[in-house]
Amino acid sequence: MNNLREWGVVSGECKKIAKAMLCSIFLFSFALFLGVPVRAQQDSGEKQNPISPLSTLRSPLQKYLRFAHPIATVALSFPGPSGGYTLLHLPTKEVTEYGDTIIKNKSYLLDLNVSHDGLYLAPDTMLSISDFTPFEFVPAKDRIMHAKLAPSHSREEIRQLDTTFNGVVGLGFIKQFVTAFDLEHNTVTFYPLYANLMIADDDTNTIQLPILDDAKITYCGCPSPNIWLDVQAPPLNSGHVSLAFNQPESQVFESAFDSVTRHTIAKQRLQDSLSANKRPIGLKLGDFIVGKETGHAINIAFRSPKRLIEPLPAMYHDLNVPVLGTLGTDALRTFKGIIIDPSRNKLIFIK
Repeated sequence: MNNLREWGVVSGECKKIAKAMLCSIFLFSFALFLGVPVRAQQDSGEKQNPISPLSTLRSPLQKYLRFAHPIATVALSFPGPSGGYTLLHLPTKEVTEYGDTIIKNKSYLLDLNVSHDGLYLAPDTMLSISDFTPFEFVPAKDRIMHAKLAPSHSREEIRQLDTTFNGVVGLGFIKQFVTAFDLEHNTVTFYPLYANLMIADDDTNTIQLPILDDAKITYCGCPSPNIWLDVQAPPLNSGHVSLAFNQPESQVFESAFDSVTRHTIAKQRLQDSLSANKRPIGLKLGDFIVGKETGHAINIAFRSPKRLIEPLPAMYHDLNVPVLGTLGTDALRTFKGIIIDPSRNKLIFIK
């Protein structure tokens, strides 16, 4: 207290300061007695680490990504039959005809068969559709995600399901991030490549698979865009299966059957055509085994045993690997979450 006089504080102010100090000591002691946690005040100018939005949702992914710093979180929706089409709702920056910049919530179909960032629905008045157009997605005030989309008119029919539909997000966009799909709360969170993932190799709550990139187009030697899984589904021929967020129902291609079965399928299709019966032809799988190449094979057929039988799509005709079929949203949405990590070449399913 004597030092206060040296600092130029008068005696009346000393009493006030002494009372304030005693009151503070009493309140601090009382808080400790009650077990109330006391936290130091943080400088308002100090930069704080972003908190993962998964923690606020009690997401099944949170324990694996609790130390990762998110870039953005956007909503998912699945309109359409069966599992639905996977739509990402991305706030998109647009410039009006008057030169004003506005942000509109637009939805984009996730289609990993598109090798670049994606496509957007071009206006009918556009004269040239050969160039990519820069897009900016603004999921938060201090976050901007850049993409270059090509003009197109593909998948316009999805506007009947969602009037905000604006195009397609492709594999080129997804490969820029570690992407975490929370299929319990219908959100997707983007993290930077090499984000901190806390997943043990022997975690029994996950299925960890390598992302295969060995599918090449034979006439050019270039990679076929998609995220491929190697699957055994006896008695079908083994082959690659693509991750099909853009398809409501999983498929098996006719090329996976033997010649006798293919003949039977063709005969049934002809009979249905002659009788004007447009029913789909399908089957139930008892085995759909993934992870054999890792030494931890697991059968996931029970999650969605039904498969449509379809002809092999033209885009897969010239591949150097056999293609068994697709894994659509009817199967993907039976998992609690999915993490696509291109930086570690990993695909992780959360059971």
